Amino acid sequence: MTINKILESFIQAQSLPKSYVDTALKWFMPIATALNKHQTSAAQTIIVGINGCQGSGKSTLTQLLCELLPRHFNKTCIGMSIDDFYLSKQARQDLSQTVHPLFATRGVPGTHDTGLLLQCLRQLKQKQNTVIPHFDKSKDDLVARHSWSTVDSPVDIVILEGWCVGIDAQPSSLLDPAINSLERERDPNGIWRQYVNQQLKDSYQEVFALIDTLVFLQTPSFDTVFNWRCEQEHKLIAKLQQHKMPESAESDITHLTGIMSDAQIAMFVQYYERLTKHALQTLPAKSDIIVSLNQSRGIDACLIK
Repeated sequence: MTINKILESFIQAQSLPKSYVDTALKWFMPIATALNKHQTSAAQTIIVGINGCQGSGKSTLTQLLCELLPRHFNKTCIGMSIDDFYLSKQARQDLSQTVHPLFATRGVPGTHDTGLLLQCLRQLKQKQNTVIPHFDKSKDDLVARHSWSTVDSPVDIVILEGWCVGIDAQPSSLLDPAINSLERERDPNGIWRQYVNQQLKDSYQEVFALIDTLVFLQTPSFDTVFNWRCEQEHKLIAKLQQHKMPESAESDITHLTGIMSDAQIAMFVQYYERLTKHALQTLPAKSDIIVSLNQSRGIDACLIK
């Protein structure tokens, strides 16, 4: 199948605009080509990390690469989201009672099962049978184990995407002062952010050390996170109204039931503000591939080092 046919099939399945074909050919085919070359040279399973803020297109890029690499380059490929490795609802409730109440909300380092993630990545690297969990955001909990996925054949390329993938911990000196109202009002003593940073420094770095190629979807600024989330939520509201669905339908972004107002979104993104800004400052230097996004979510440049 030609590359254009693969892309046309992909955009139809993903309900993407036809213009996405040109975007993929210009910006993403070079990334797929670079990953294919890397894996061929390494002659072993490689792990690709994709970092980007909410709404930057991490999931879509992962899905696209998982189409292009097998069908055009004959490389076996699987994509995983760090979101599927969240701790169970009960485990996060326990954490919220023993460490800090803010850990009831999933998202930040400390709310993932890094031990399980590390185990899965190592097994995939070693071409062993691997069971991969799934997280149901509508229930804010892991799905039953019998519904997890099983990888029972060798994989050439593993893609791990997530908003905090590849990020280093901050120097302790930067944890104070608080950077937003969430930290000032709900974490005045810095216990939550100190724990997050320590988790990021310890178990998360052990996971990220397995990444062979890091792709960074670089947004212009943290302000775009709020704007893009509002845009997504407004589109969801319009879709619900169009299909006359109940407004209590859950947003696929947050653990809360119901559509978020702009004010709720402004509070929600504060959980991610500190480390998203940290990523914007530090990831360009350590990333192997940088995709520069503009305010409209278009691509201005792609640097493959």
